[in-house]
Amino acid sequence: MANRSCPLCFSKLPRTTVLARSDELICPSCHSALELSRSSRVSAALVGVFAAFAAVRLVAGAGGDASWFTAVAGAVVVYGLASVVFLLFFSDLVVRPKPSPAFPQIHG
Repeated sequence: MANRSCPLCFSKLPRTTVLARSDELICPSCHSALELSRSSRVSAALVGVFAAFAAVRLVAGAGGDASWFTAVAGAVVVYGLASVVFLLFFSDLVVRPKPSPAFPQIHG
């Protein structure tokens, strides 16, 4: 993980490009279609869930009338930030598989 390079030509992609266009990445050198690997996506989601849980635990200890709203809003924001920061530093790219037609079209 964490190499952010094209698996075909090994050219490095910028971190911001990987984050901004994670579903429609195109290698600047060989022009192959790329995407984030499944392990990168699952790991980022797991880090986000753990960070959101920690945020809820911190806010729940504070108490108050609006603590439930603050806990939910904080969990959503922290989940998003933690998963993006994880992908910023530990993202791995794979070649996007070509879609196969589930039902072949019959023309005639």
